[in-house]
Amino acid sequence: MTRTNRGQRLGPLHLPVEEEVESQYLKYLVNTPPSVQFHEAVEKFNSNVAYSGLKHAVSSEGIFSENKEKLINGSLTALLMKEGDQNSLPNDRLEEQFHALRRLVASKAGYEAFTSLTNFREIVGKKVVRALRRKDDGISHACVDFLCALMQPMHDNYDLRQEQMNKSSLLSSKPFLEMVLEPLKTHVQLGTGALVVSSILDFFTFAVCPPYSETTEAEKFDMVLELISGLSPL
Repeated sequence: MTRTNRGQRLGPLHLPVEEEVESQYLKYLVNTPPSVQFHEAVEKFNSNVAYSGLKHAVSSEGIFSENKEKLINGSLTALLMKEGDQNSLPNDRLEEQFHALRRLVASKAGYEAFTSLTNFREIVGKKVVRALRRKDDGISHACVDFLCALMQPMHDNYDLRQEQMNKSSLLSSKPFLEMVLEPLKTHVQLGTGALVVSSILDFFTFAVCPPYSETTEAEKFDMVLELISGLSPL
């Protein structure tokens, strides 16, 4: 796991940065200056945007106001298009990418992008699978926590139908869910990986525990319960 680079932050840690700063680093992801490497732009973004997500994620009214939704979608696309070779990317950079994705999908526009952006689900799915195969605790936690932000909306005024569609996509593959559960088995047996265990439990809590389970389809609810029950010997 990597520490926040406080030298990259334009303000004290106990206060959120201004709207202009957030917008600037969103643009950095989309149009990275030639003098800045993409992984540096990701690090700067993470250092200046709260882990809970963008504070200014909704477009304000006015002729000259920025289209925040377009900026967020553009940033998500940039993160996936410029992600680099997922097999050889250093662990700390891959972890940073998941932290950035988590910050973006915590917004309404980012949350909806999971089903609206072309090929977003497919690219994210492959990225998550490759990440979990590394069996690195920092990456596993960042990866599953990102999935949690796609399972349960982290923003206000969310759409229940959108939540249902996201869950339906995330819970559609049994092998994928088994892969998400795999680190839980290992860490429970060894008594390690508290953050990884916590994030995995959150993911499945959003699937089968009320009130979150109200948006889980019955067929997928049963499949998840069956998978979880298979862990009982642990």
